Amino acid sequence: MEAYELDQLITFSRESHTKHVFFESKRLKAQVMGLEAGQKIPPCRMEHDVVFVVLEGRGVIFMDGEKQAVGQSAFVFVPKEKETRSIEAITQMSLLAVQIRS
Repeated sequence: MEAYELDQLITFSRESHTKHVFFESKRLKAQVMGLEAGQKIPPCRMEHDVVFVVLEGRGVIFMDGEKQAVGQSAFVFVPKEKETRSIEAITQMSLLAVQIRS
């Protein structure tokens, strides 16, 4: 069993969003991301389903033209079939992102 203190892994940078992959296996990849207010993770397409959990702050998650406002403790599932996904922070924001590899 492995336990991780996520708040100890999250960093922030004025230049760009940050990410820290802290767990990777054949079936999962887990990372924490830090965004300052106004920072964005640009649109991308993923080969795997992804679960986002907002640990702190508020922002917007975009998927194929849809947008969803999210805040602390929000859970968002993005299936791999979605063409694009991106995130924009309204306030300083930290997230847990888990890719589920099939």
